[in-house]
Amino acid sequence: MVSSEEISPLRSWFSSFLSSSSPKCKEHCKDCSEANDDDRWERERAFDIADTLETGMAREIVTEFTHPLRRARQLWKFQVERSADNLQYRLLSGNGDFLMYARVSLEIRQVGFFLYDPDENQNLYNGAKPAFSMSWSKDKTEWCIVQERCENCQFSPKHLTCACYGKQQIAWISHHRKPIGAGIFNCMEVQVPGLHEDGSRVVWCPLTGRDDLSVAIDDDSQEAHELITKEPSWNDQIQSLVLDFKGREIISSAKNFQLGMAHNPEHVLCQYGKIGAQTFGLDFKYPLSAIQAFGISLSTIFWT
Repeated sequence: MVSSEEISPLRSWFSSFLSSSSPKCKEHCKDCSEANDDDRWERERAFDIADTLETGMAREIVTEFTHPLRRARQLWKFQVERSADNLQYRLLSGNGDFLMYARVSLEIRQVGFFLYDPDENQNLYNGAKPAFSMSWSKDKTEWCIVQERCENCQFSPKHLTCACYGKQQIAWISHHRKPIGAGIFNCMEVQVPGLHEDGSRVVWCPLTGRDDLSVAIDDDSQEAHELITKEPSWNDQIQSLVLDFKGREIISSAKNFQLGMAHNPEHVLCQYGKIGAQTFGLDFKYPLSAIQAFGISLSTIFWT
C-alpha cells in the first residue's frame, strides 16, 4: 500500500519526498563466479516484476532506502516487529505499511535486508540475494552495513566492480559499554557517508580510493558524519538508567538507545525503544536513511 505524504517521509512508491584504475578481481571471488545462476534467476524473475509493476508495487530501486529523509523538526516515526525466534525483523511505516524485511544468520554472522516480504511476495523474494547486508565481528562490537550492488560501479563488468573489495559501505557501527551510576550503559559510535554541497550523497565505494568508514575522519570533512549515543542518567528512585523518549511510551530494555551527532548528542536524530513484547519504535530524521536507521537498530540484537 502507498503511504500518504503525512505518514511516511520516504519517496517513490512510499511517498513523493526524500530528501583511479580499478584493481583486478580476486581469482576465486565467489560473487563473480555465480554470474550464470544470477542471470538465469533474474530472467525468470523479470516476468514476476512486470506483473507487479502493473499494480504499482514493484520495489527494485534500492536508492529509495539510502536517501536521507526529508528535513523536518520532528523525528519521523516507524516501528520494527521482531519474530518469536528473534531472527526476523520487519520495518514498518507509522501506519503499519511494510517497508523492509531483515533476517539474521547467526552461523555466518550476517543480517540480510530485503525489499520484499517473504510472506507476501514469494515469487519476488530471494533469500540468497539481499539488497543490503550487515556483518559483525566475532566479539560483536563492530558492525558494517554494505549495499550489495554499488551505485558507483553497478554498470561495470562484474570483475571490475567493488564486490570483491568490501562493497559500497552504508554505515559502520562500534559498540562498547560503560558504567553509569549503578548501571551499565551500552554505547554506540556510528560513521555514515556524508553529503556533498549540492545535497547528493557520498557513495562510499572502495574503488574511489576512500579508506574504510571505520577509519577516523577529519572533523572538518563533510565526507562522513559521526553519531554517538546520548548518555542516560541514573535514577536512584527506580534504580535504573533513564532516557526521555519524547513522543513514545517506552518499556525498559537494554536495547533502547538515542543517537545524535558527535558534536551535539543531546539533539536526538534517531531513537529506538521497546514499545511491546516484540515491537520497537524506530524514530529518525535527516541525515539518516531508512537502511541506516534500520541497520543501526538491529546492531543491538545481542545487547543485554
